[in-house]
Amino acid sequence: MRFSALPLILGLAATTGCASSLQPPAIASDAPLGRVIIYRNGVAYFERFAEIERDKLTLQVPPQRVDDFLKSLTIVDATSGEAMPLSYPTLDSLDGNTAMTVSLPAGHHRLKISYVTESPAWKPTYRVILGAEGKEPARIQGWAVVDNVSGEDWNHIQIGVGSTSALSFRYDLHSVQLVERETLTSGSLLAVAPPTGGSPYAVASRRVRVMGGVSQEAFANLQSRSGQAMSGAYQFGGEQLAAESIVTSDSSEGDDGGGRGDKKPNDYAVRLRQMESQVSNLKNQIRRSRTRLRIEGFANATDADKREASLARANALRDQLLSEGVPADRIEVVGTGKVSNEAVRVVETDEATVDRDGDGVPDPPDASGAEAADDGQALGSAHFLSKAPMSIERDHSAMVGILNAETEAERVYFYDPVSERGSTKFAFNAVRVMNPSEFTLDSGPFTVYAKGQFLGEGLSEPILPKSVAFIPYALDRSIIADPQQDTREEISELLTIQRGIVTTETRRIRRTRLTLTNRHSEDAEVYVRHLVTSGYELVSDAEGGGSLRSAGEEADAKGPKALRVKVQKLGGAYLFPVPLKGGEALELVIEESTPIMKTVDINTDVGIDQMALYLRGTARLDPELKKKLEGVVKTHTELADLQEKIALGRDQMSVYRTRVDELTFQLADLKKVPQAEKLRRHLTEKMQEISERLQKATLEMAELQGEVMTRRIVLQDELADLSLQKKKPDAEPPAAPATDAKKGGV
Repeated sequence: MRFSALPLILGLAATTGCASSLQPPAIASDAPLGRVIIYRNGVAYFERFAEIERDKLTLQVPPQRVDDFLKSLTIVDATSGEAMPLSYPTLDSLDGNTAMTVSLPAGHHRLKISYVTESPAWKPTYRVILGAEGKEPARIQGWAVVDNVSGEDWNHIQIGVGSTSALSFRYDLHSVQLVERETLTSGSLLAVAPPTGGSPYAVASRRVRVMGGVSQEAFANLQSRSGQAMSGAYQFGGEQLAAESIVTSDSSEGDDGGGRGDKKPNDYAVRLRQMESQVSNLKNQIRRSRTRLRIEGFANATDADKREASLARANALRDQLLSEGVPADRIEVVGTGKVSNEAVRVVETDEATVDRDGDGVPDPPDASGAEAADDGQALGSAHFLSKAPMSIERDHSAMVGILNAETEAERVYFYDPVSERGSTKFAFNAVRVMNPSEFTLDSGPFTVYAKGQFLGEGLSEPILPKSVAFIPYALDRSIIADPQQDTREEISELLTIQRGIVTTETRRIRRTRLTLTNRHSEDAEVYVRHLVTSGYELVSDAEGGGSLRSAGEEADAKGPKALRVKVQKLGGAYLFPVPLKGGEALELVIEESTPIMKTVDINTDVGIDQMALYLRGTARLDPELKKKLEGVVKTHTELADLQEKIALGRDQMSVYRTRVDELTFQLADLKKVPQAEKLRRHLTEKMQEISERLQKATLEMAELQGEVMTRRIVLQDELADLSLQKKKPDAEPPAAPATDAKKGGV
């Protein structure tokens, strides 16, 4: 069957008595309606025209509608545009309505009256009709469901709908508002109270507010309990520790053994809990804040490198906040290098975060990381108006045609593990459709048809003009997805080096490996939706933001066999198009990273592996320093090989000793057997051979241990020579004195 367009208006016979009973009575007027525009924010715009033969016009306004009426009312002469005055009684009349009277000067007889009043929101509904592939274009149709519960008939008027970009609110204009004023006296018997204080101060010509801080005492105690260094892995708060288990270690004279001086054993535990509460309250404030934050780190008087220590304390708090979902672009870290009783201080700057909804208020922090999900509100403006006058009886509804046009649309697959109703295992059947109009299409249901058949239903987010949307309408089990995730760390920059301890700026990389298998015989286009973790950013380049290779390949994601994938954005997430042939399986690799401050010990195997990986990459280092680091890696590798040989040698020597012991016991037993002379000679030769091997292995072990000792000394010397301090340039000769042209001399 062929799906034909519905008429412009379909009268819906269902009554809306329940909804009507919730609406206030209609505004009564002799002026007939000319146009009604309904918005999705709970109001409607009414426009009336009146031919007046007398000098007054009266409108009866229910008290529930007075505030909206006064807030938006405009009465002008339809010919000259001159505004007309309006009067109304201050107190409500006995019948409940307020009589609004327009007094007309001479010569004004045609008025245009417009106002906004409460009204139900209109509801959008759409159809997508897919054409035969390569033969006819697709078509998109849209309707607006409008409910007339205004209390009056809409006869032969223009009806329109507007998008949700228009704001709306209630405001009391009808009530009489008296202002309470302060009583002053001429006496001086009252004391003047001071104003409420605060803690703002100026930093770099910007106004900031101090949110709070963590004292050096709390920082040191909580750090010692976490058992980790100030390298970014430091955890605030740590695990809970029972008060009964804490006993101080520095008793003084007069102490009964229960704590410090006259304190009880659990006084220190109470203090620690207060410190934990201090840190917990500060983090709660940070999560609730809507502005950019600056974390300022301070040094202790005992710190050798005060700037480095202050930066480490600030980064410790930053890394903890990132792990708890605070976006990285809201946090600024500063190492002051100053000595203070505070370890860190958090201030709120005057730079607001992103305002996505355009309401003038900074968006609240998003706990998920990523950009805030669309709440269904329109992203632009739209205004659809019926071309021909129409009528809707009161307490009836109608469908108003708002769109009927050719468009670009195709059937695709849509893998969405992000949404609440998405799937992590299968891809959805979806239609990729473009909005061909000049207006935003509000969020609403879509019904999909093709070849005269119903395919399914979906729900769309708002679609901007000339933009593309994906409408999933059915769950298809022919495209199977198998996601896997892992995490690694790569050094991106070296900051300081001191006797093998390297302070680095490291990238923590989270990799998602998604294997997509097409069990269908036909080719498929799959769009993968991926949400980047809060605090991370997509690893991308000019070629794209993901890599694609055949499933099972062990080649690196950036290797020659990998194909880069162009990335798109959709509702705060990223879209990766993946072409799948029939029966094919491909692996999509997506990487996202976040910078962290980390201390790497290149005396350890893990640390040397990270340094080797850094040197094999695009490390931008001074050639001399790079050569020294490569020497350290080489020496460490040689040392590791020697230690592995020693371990194998010890295992072999243990086997030899066990065998010699066995032969010794066997020879002792054979002495009692005269007939076993030949066997005794064989075992004696065997024991001699094994003893020689054991002796040789012992000598080799001693030699290897000597080489290990030598390599360790070489490694220590190489580590001691490592430094990031740049050589000072040779002193330049003093510049020649400039000639003063005005004085004609030097």
